[in-house]
Amino acid sequence: MELAARLSLRGDLRSPMEARRFVARTLTPLLGREDVETAMLVANELVTNAALHAGTECELVLEGHPGGLTIRVSDFDRQAVTGRAFGGEVSAGRGLRLLEVLGRRWGVEPDEHGKTVWCDLRVRG
Repeated sequence: MELAARLSLRGDLRSPMEARRFVARTLTPLLGREDVETAMLVANELVTNAALHAGTECELVLEGHPGGLTIRVSDFDRQAVTGRAFGGEVSAGRGLRLLEVLGRRWGVEPDEHGKTVWCDLRVRG
């Protein structure tokens, strides 16, 4: 699947909803429902983390390639991405663990302006 799509977002908590809509609108014609829902969940987590922790504008990028999809979110905060350990009763702080479970791999690319957090997904479309 060849695809390159991008969306600029504000750094607030309306952005995750906009990201989910963008992913659904972009990927529904190309992928099956399960793959679209997984991509929406990953994009939601990445954009939510950018809004909560960076608080800057961000950019969501979808990059399709044979057998896969890379979801990237770039923000303008140079602070490192760190995972947290929480007990079972806490409902927040599991975004990076979600990337580990749903994605083939994920990572962070710092640059002079901020960072990009990305996740590769295996897709069937």
